[in-house]
Amino acid sequence: MQKTERLVAITLLLQARGKMTARRLANILGVSTRTVYRDIITLSLAHVPVSMDYGPGGGYYLPEDYHLESAIFTREEAISLILSADMSGNYNLFACDTDLHRALIKLEAVLPEEYRKDIKVAREHILYDTATWSSNPPAATYLEMIRTAVLEAHQLDILYPYQNQHTEVTHVCWRRIEPQGLVFKGQNRRHVRTGRWYLVAFCHHCQSFETFRVSDIKQLHVLSEQNLPRPQFNLRAFWREARKQLEKSYPPVTLTLRVSPSAYSLMREDISIITEDSDGYKTVQVQLESPDAAINYVLALGTEAVVLAPTQIREAVVNTVHAIVNQYQY
Repeated sequence: MQKTERLVAITLLLQARGKMTARRLANILGVSTRTVYRDIITLSLAHVPVSMDYGPGGGYYLPEDYHLESAIFTREEAISLILSADMSGNYNLFACDTDLHRALIKLEAVLPEEYRKDIKVAREHILYDTATWSSNPPAATYLEMIRTAVLEAHQLDILYPYQNQHTEVTHVCWRRIEPQGLVFKGQNRRHVRTGRWYLVAFCHHCQSFETFRVSDIKQLHVLSEQNLPRPQFNLRAFWREARKQLEKSYPPVTLTLRVSPSAYSLMREDISIITEDSDGYKTVQVQLESPDAAINYVLALGTEAVVLAPTQIREAVVNTVHAIVNQYQY
């Protein structure tokens, strides 16, 4: 979250929830309390009347009659914030992210006239195309239905892949679950911010709390039955342990590649150059989030890249290529 977004978020949180401590704000925003202190100072300098009560029950608060003013934004900050809605991509928790768009429309309405003109010009000349390179629309996900079930505590039947630990054969089967929460696990890179949604739920079949990739759910039915009370469950504590297991199952991979000049120009991740030859070929290192992602990454580069390390990825790429060749032989 950028500083401008934090300033708006702090102001809106104080307006909506009343008195809040720096620690509480820091936990919600995912920053340190020191960052919150600095942001409060910035808001004060921008004439936002943030006050502070000390002692037990204390915290930051705003006057009851205060409303968010556009004066806290510079021209560039206003443009950046409004355009941020255009690059929200397909990771919105609410369908079409209408609440965010409505809030930004209200914010835009109170901006100075010259700011609104600049925003209009920016929208005409800056485009965020978040669609994939495909002639077919992406398959619909069940994220909004799951979000509703989580918030309203409805049980779900999901059709989900299951791998037999003994035969390593993957089957697809129905499971009844009690959704407890949604977690967005981000993957930050230099040129793109993306991630994956996980559903945390109590599985009736396993009789335990499990994590499910939302993108892997094949079908879904929302049931009328309510979740059973589980007061001892803590989503944050569960996710801390679940993330450790996910990282073991999908360990990050550091690839060492020899790439051509044309391949290097297409590489968008954080890349470290190790050596560069006189013919323009480079030896580089790039980190991917899992072995599967590393294999797909190399295959996408085709003959313009060669895997130098690790050996298991090099062998996996070779085996995949052979399997593709065999599939196309008549």
